[in-house]
Amino acid sequence: MGLVATLLGLVVLMEQKIWAQSGLLPQPSIWAVPGAVISTGSDVSIFCRTPPGVTTLRLYHYGPYMKWFESTPEEAQEVFEFSLQYMTHISAGIYYCEYTKGGEWSQISDRLELVVTGVYMETPSLTVDSGPQGFPERNVTLLCHTHSPFNIFILCRDGNASFPQNCSHQSHSTFLISLVSPGHRRTYRCFASYEHSPSLWSLPSDPLKLSIPVWRIAWL
Repeated sequence: MGLVATLLGLVVLMEQKIWAQSGLLPQPSIWAVPGAVISTGSDVSIFCRTPPGVTTLRLYHYGPYMKWFESTPEEAQEVFEFSLQYMTHISAGIYYCEYTKGGEWSQISDRLELVVTGVYMETPSLTVDSGPQGFPERNVTLLCHTHSPFNIFILCRDGNASFPQNCSHQSHSTFLISLVSPGHRRTYRCFASYEHSPSLWSLPSDPLKLSIPVWRIAWL
């Protein structure tokens, strides 16, 4: 554990040296806890990490209204927490961090998209739409059905939407899952949204459990 921390520290120092040589301040990092997909009415904390010795840190929110939150570090503070309580559609959208040090502004962080679910009160239904055609137990098509005219559909594997890497987004309601591995079991949920407000999702569907004995899962 000590070796890992030492190596990580060396990597950070090397990165800061590279940024210093290029005349640019290191980019801050940003993340959300418990995750980037939050149900309406829940709380979330956004964290920003900076190098030591910064003067000011700002968290920008690009949503229905542009605004920012500002924090002044205490002593050698490097991690800043911004608590957002009772999430609504107003709090959804894109967040960035940036900071000042030595009178210079840093580059902005990578973007963090906070999604709020349950803004649209419809609950989609997730079903197995069709069985295999010509390749037994190899292809499965899932249908995320809604009554409203949504044009974005989101399928989340393992029933977990908290992290973007668990979800697949597309403009039609059918999801093809192919090449399923032996004994593989997974749970899925789907959501629906609109192209003009992709950070606002419907309620989640009921979980759908799949257990297929052959092949390997791949997202198409």
